[in-house]
Amino acid sequence: MNGTPMVRAGWIEVITGCMFAGKTEEAVKRITKEQYSPDRHVVIFVPRKARRCVTLADEKEVDTTGKMVSRSGKVLECIEFDEATPWEIVRKLSPGVTTVVIEEAHFCDQELVKVCKHLAEKCKIRVIVIGLDQTFDEEPFGPMPALMSEAEYVTKELATCTECGSQNASKSWLDSRAQGDVQEGKILVGDKQYRAVCRHCYGRLTTKYPKKI
Repeated sequence: MNGTPMVRAGWIEVITGCMFAGKTEEAVKRITKEQYSPDRHVVIFVPRKARRCVTLADEKEVDTTGKMVSRSGKVLECIEFDEATPWEIVRKLSPGVTTVVIEEAHFCDQELVKVCKHLAEKCKIRVIVIGLDQTFDEEPFGPMPALMSEAEYVTKELATCTECGSQNASKSWLDSRAQGDVQEGKILVGDKQYRAVCRHCYGRLTTKYPKKI
């Protein structure tokens, strides 16, 4: 080292996968490491649309309003924003923030991609984005594909298939008999209505229980 101060750099990380894959658990690990440093200041954002009750490993239910909740029981406070206007994130930032975490990013408008680029490039901030890569109809979910393309680092988490036990579950299967509010035929904000399954079991289940929507 020659005594020259380290230049602060910004970048984008994406943590993605299906329901129950451990995306939030992975994000919590990264956030915890950031919090160990006295020079790092982490702020977590979550879209209002993501509000729901999450069932933890011990069967306790937790309301996620204004919170990031992992299934192991870790709860971190978040700042809510309107998913339709993600530039709110920039407006709500305080000086000194080094890391921005965006939970449930799949619900956000495509403009989130520009927001993340702005944070990384103009603000020199580390941006950690967490979200589902697919809808229950196997379609790309919101801005996630574009964010994965833009990111320097992409981590895809896999779950355990609830049907066959495979460790390669990558689909969020929604039982057509599930109760809840489906928006535009593509999104149901919920938790218990979903199951993580591998691609082979997904095909069998969707044949056995055709979608009614």
